Amino acid sequence: MRINYPEPQPHGEIRQLLPDLFFVPGTVKLAPAVTINRNMAIVRWQEELILVNPIRLRPAQEEKLQDLGRIAHAVRLGYHHGQDDLYYRDHFDLTFWRQTGSNFYPPSADRLVRDGGVCPIPGSRFVELRYSRYPEAFWWLPFNDGLLLGCDALQYWGKWSGCSWFGRNLLRLSGMRSGMQVPPAWRTRMTPEGRDQRCWLQEDFERLLQLPFLHFLAAHGEFCADRAHEEVTAAISRAFPGLYKAA
Repeated sequence: MRINYPEPQPHGEIRQLLPDLFFVPGTVKLAPAVTINRNMAIVRWQEELILVNPIRLRPAQEEKLQDLGRIAHAVRLGYHHGQDDLYYRDHFDLTFWRQTGSNFYPPSADRLVRDGGVCPIPGSRFVELRYSRYPEAFWWLPFNDGLLLGCDALQYWGKWSGCSWFGRNLLRLSGMRSGMQVPPAWRTRMTPEGRDQRCWLQEDFERLLQLPFLHFLAAHGEFCADRAHEEVTAAISRAFPGLYKAA
């Protein structure tokens, strides 16, 4: 049976951010004339590559990706992501990771993303948001004094690169601003009906702050280097103003 995989959408070249951390700045089209950026993180462990929030690449860039190492794992961290996961699962001999219930897109999981469970790299850790309406997780790695990879729950924006005019303004209308933030529209979507979004997810983010990390990259926005923990702490304190009062 022939499968019509989504074609590669406009994207940039593979860039190195840290030793053994690369990324591809890509795009996703939400509606006619509405395009926003999306990122694929590439983690190299020994001779293997782990693709986080995968993006299908043009053939020339796919060849360059394989030059970095063997594509061994793909990890989905957010429920509404994954349109290119099946392509990678079918074309490479890899292990596909996602949370239970993160099935908005195929395929099914080879291994589960579980809070404190087994990870593709020894010494790293998955952190699930336990109270979100739809599955969402972070992946913490001990590289370079701590690296945190996420999907939608935290985003760091600066230049709005990769966004069309309509896309940029749609994000702003949804409450997105420059800097690190818990996106307001994401909070609304992830808070169950009848619950107060001003505090519902607070415990999940409080657990996140217990991890040591200097660097952060999400599926949208830009790379935050060297000061990520303080930026995330400030963003969470703005999103949940009762957090430190309660402490």
